[in-house]
Amino acid sequence: MPLLLNGMLSNILIAGGLFAVVMLLRRWIKNPAVLHLLLVLILVKLITPAYWQPQIELFPAESVFDEKNSNGEQADTLTNHSDKQELLSVVESSSLQQSRAPLKNLSEHPTESDSTAQSKLIDLQNKQADSSKHTADSHWMTGFLSWNRLREISFLTALILTWGTGSIVCFLLAAIRILRFQQRLRHTQPASHDLIQQTSSLAARIGLKSVPRVELTTANISPLLWVFCSRARIILPAKLLAQLNQAERETLLLHELAHYRRGDHWVRLLELLTTGVYWWNPLLWWLRREIRITEEVCCDAWVIQTLPDQRRAYAEVLVKAMGFVSQSQQITAATGMGSQHFLEQRLKSIMCDSVRSRLSRPLKTGIAVLALLLLPFAPIAVHSQTETESETAVAKDTLPTVEEILNGYHANLQNLLPIEMTYRVLSQENMNCITRDQFELKAIKRFPNLDRSEITVDGKVPSEDEFRFMDISFQLKQQQLERQLTPEAIQERLREKVVEQRYFWTDGSSFHQRWPYWYDSERQQNPKLDQGPVWPPENLNQHYDSIKLISWSKDNQPPLRHWFGRNKERSSLQASIGNQQKEMPALHTSAPLGLKAYQWDEKLPTYPLDDSMSKNTDQYKIAGRSQVNGQSVILVDSFSAYPQHSQESRWRMRAWIDPSQGYLPLRIEWGVVDPSNKLISGLSHHLETLEIKQVANSYYPVKIKYQEYTLDYPTQQKRSDKLKPEERARLAQLPIPVIEGRCKTWEVVSIKANQPIEPETLALQFPEGTVYENKIDGQKYVTGKIHPLSPEPEPEPPEFVNFLEQAPPLQIQEWVDGKTRNLADFRGKVVVLLFLGDVMHFDFEQIPAENQQWLEMLKQTIKAFHTKYAEKEVVFLELYPPGTSKDKIRAFHQFRGFETHAAIDQSAQVGDATNFQYHGGILDLSFYLIDSDGRVIFGPHFWDGELGEMYFQNAADKLSISLDSSEELSLEEGARVSLRIMEYIISEQIDKALAAKNSK
Repeated sequence: MPLLLNGMLSNILIAGGLFAVVMLLRRWIKNPAVLHLLLVLILVKLITPAYWQPQIELFPAESVFDEKNSNGEQADTLTNHSDKQELLSVVESSSLQQSRAPLKNLSEHPTESDSTAQSKLIDLQNKQADSSKHTADSHWMTGFLSWNRLREISFLTALILTWGTGSIVCFLLAAIRILRFQQRLRHTQPASHDLIQQTSSLAARIGLKSVPRVELTTANISPLLWVFCSRARIILPAKLLAQLNQAERETLLLHELAHYRRGDHWVRLLELLTTGVYWWNPLLWWLRREIRITEEVCCDAWVIQTLPDQRRAYAEVLVKAMGFVSQSQQITAATGMGSQHFLEQRLKSIMCDSVRSRLSRPLKTGIAVLALLLLPFAPIAVHSQTETESETAVAKDTLPTVEEILNGYHANLQNLLPIEMTYRVLSQENMNCITRDQFELKAIKRFPNLDRSEITVDGKVPSEDEFRFMDISFQLKQQQLERQLTPEAIQERLREKVVEQRYFWTDGSSFHQRWPYWYDSERQQNPKLDQGPVWPPENLNQHYDSIKLISWSKDNQPPLRHWFGRNKERSSLQASIGNQQKEMPALHTSAPLGLKAYQWDEKLPTYPLDDSMSKNTDQYKIAGRSQVNGQSVILVDSFSAYPQHSQESRWRMRAWIDPSQGYLPLRIEWGVVDPSNKLISGLSHHLETLEIKQVANSYYPVKIKYQEYTLDYPTQQKRSDKLKPEERARLAQLPIPVIEGRCKTWEVVSIKANQPIEPETLALQFPEGTVYENKIDGQKYVTGKIHPLSPEPEPEPPEFVNFLEQAPPLQIQEWVDGKTRNLADFRGKVVVLLFLGDVMHFDFEQIPAENQQWLEMLKQTIKAFHTKYAEKEVVFLELYPPGTSKDKIRAFHQFRGFETHAAIDQSAQVGDATNFQYHGGILDLSFYLIDSDGRVIFGPHFWDGELGEMYFQNAADKLSISLDSSEELSLEEGARVSLRIMEYIISEQIDKALAAKNSK
């Protein structure tokens, strides 16, 4: 099997080289038939068995070690990072430069050749000191090499299975498509006698001895030649044929006959076979594309040479045939009219060029000789004797194996379990983050000046509705960025702050965590998380009123118990129990524990140490030696697929491992690399172990920095300014460079190894009378009672009318003024549709004192809108629930001081017909804003989500209203503030709707 793979890979390499040569010389090959034959020869090469297999020595003996050293140097990203000095020059503050000091030290390590020479000297000294130990190591290394060989065989087996499975799937899909098309051909009709005679005449002119049958189909397909498991047939769509005159039909038939005369149908079978074998190879798909293009050019030449006076008719046939098919169709094993993408080039060639379509005898002889030389040729790469000896010497090097590194890392940390610690997480942004936001804000401000036709999303111009939604989203983003870029906000963002403070204990199978509420963490830099014992349970109310606790233990039923105390946001619920992590969003473990997987319901966090050091051993590769601050370390790479980029790129993790300190990584980098192992667009993020502490005969990383990277817009702008306008389009296709952005530091405050915990703490029993939620059955219980509390009825969430949809028609019982009207009557105007229900519960002559102030504020808000927009082609429609009397509505109008269009909703089984249609339920107080085209542009649904919260916050900022102090306001003051913000937002939306109407 390896011999077969070697032959196939040799065929791929030779075919790739030939294809590259042909593509480079194609501009000098004037005869498309020659180019086509060369391309087909390359296709044949891919599946030609080789019987001439010379052995080729890849590397000369004397260059083996030099090659190895160069590979080692290439593997080091820090020394080969082209943008390193550029990134360092951007950093201006001294604190940021200091944070880069470890990176600078990493850059100054010796080259691979130096470290290799040093390791050889150490090896020589070790051999002189203890030859018996060296002999034992050699036997151990021999066993390791045997294990490596077994892993290579396993990988080879997996590769063959994947390759074979893909080939089977490809052949099955091709067979299914061919059978389906054969079934469609059963419904074809024979062509007319005149068309058959015309076909026979043309076939004789180009030297065809057998004439394909001509059949007509009603399907909208491209004209094609079908020669698969049957007599050759030319399939023509009847509808297209009816659009052609005599001359156009003649050129169409001649084109398909030329395919048959040239034998292009045999090329289709060859493509089918090679695609099934090499389905994964992009070279094959490119080669197939070039063959198809060249075939069409050759057939065009046949038509022009045979019917030189019919150039225009033939060009019109191509245009009509391409336009006849709505989308590109490529039928397996069929030969058609070609692709639309190259139609313009073909038309120019047809009308202007004089192209040869046949091969001369000398050319045929030359290509035949070339085929005889190349088709059976498949060299086999072998190693020289010296290289084999060098590999044996390398195998005896003192570098540890991947298994040793991973096992050493896990053993070092697991030796500390059970472990107890308190840690905190600090976060800080830098000026690069501020600059990035400033560039984004500058770009967003240009959006209103752009025309819709100037914008493309996924290659398409957005529709008017999409463009309007983009405008709203950019406005909100602009307001958010403006708020984050004030001098006060920038100062706060640049300040290092504690974002998490946590107590954590685990033995590897159970855990216990404690952390303060967010507002307490902001107020206290070092909150006391151990405020006393949790047993008896009453201590939770006494000591942990503002601290959350979580325990997981298999002895608990269910295992997960969560105490969050008397939170101000909850009036009664104090705790919960469950068995899944997703039910506890605050649960997460960030401390390195040396575990390959957690025994509780949680995945390893992505990117920290445990995840980086817990993958399958075959994903790692020892890249060589390096140094960090004079400390000898080992470079280890790990690769995985990265589908967001091209198939050739990979996601790489590179770690600098210190074997002298428990195999802990001193640094880890993540980024996308090309096939040569070079970073494509800089790092994604990196990790640095800033401090390691020896604890209980092990080493623990007590301070870890997680560095994120952000887009470096200033550098990109400088590059763009240096280019000519016509060159900037090429720059836009390249990835934007990155630069260090936000930084988070994970820091241990206190740590104790081999520390047990009280069983009562893991049990985390709740005090008597605690109301808690069982996340498994979704019911609430009280500690000390068996049966759950009676569930509170929760209405189904309403399904609102979607944004920018046409507003549904009103279902009205009657209008207060007795007239008949609907939304369509107000087309061309902006409509404010109000649903009013609460106000009907009051007697406006005797309003209760507790409601007088609220109703007065509501009355003033509605009156302000009506006064402002009554003369601006804005219509106010009020809808009241069924059963409301007209007299009650008139009394409300008299109470507020003005009248407007008012109607009573129809009654339905679900309640109010129109109210339910708009909201998916019944709301007492709501409104919708409908533009002049009858579309909903604002409503209750707008507040469901992050955009609504952002809009409300931005409106409050513009009105100089602080929402942070809203909890201190009275109920009346809070209602007044909310109505004022809502009045501003609604006015802004009405003004925008009027502006859009007037601009039409």
